[in-house]
Amino acid sequence: MYQSILLPTDGSPAAEAGVQEGLRLAKALGAKVAFLYALEPLGPRLLLGPETLPYYQALVDDMRKEGLAALDRATRMAEEMGVGFEAHLLEGRAAEVILKEAEKHDLLVMATHGRTGLDAMLLGSVTQEVVRRSPKPVLVVPYRTRGSEAASR
Repeated sequence: MYQSILLPTDGSPAAEAGVQEGLRLAKALGAKVAFLYALEPLGPRLLLGPETLPYYQALVDDMRKEGLAALDRATRMAEEMGVGFEAHLLEGRAAEVILKEAEKHDLLVMATHGRTGLDAMLLGSVTQEVVRRSPKPVLVVPYRTRGSEAASR
């Protein structure tokens, strides 16, 4: 069955719910997991002028720290559950990085933020793109905040 599971995370509560579900599955199957945080490039849209240049590296450093913190939380969960793991912080567009790493694993487990309407259109969905393009199976874990659960009923 599944021996190696890729668990991408962006550190959000939704992503951490996906990590927890993936870890439960890995424990039940005796599989190992690989955590992945994709450090998205900032691109030229952020460099609006020379006055922003001094802040660029600080922003990149902050983003890297956020990624490492997300991976740290995930690895602590794996240790508590006794699941073997590896963790990677890779640079690039999230969906592309995830799809490339997926080639090394049997299954991906990802959360969806549950955005709808304009939010989904404007913010896009890494999970949707991965599901559409992945040659490997993808288990999608829905995430809803308490307020959105009540509103959807």
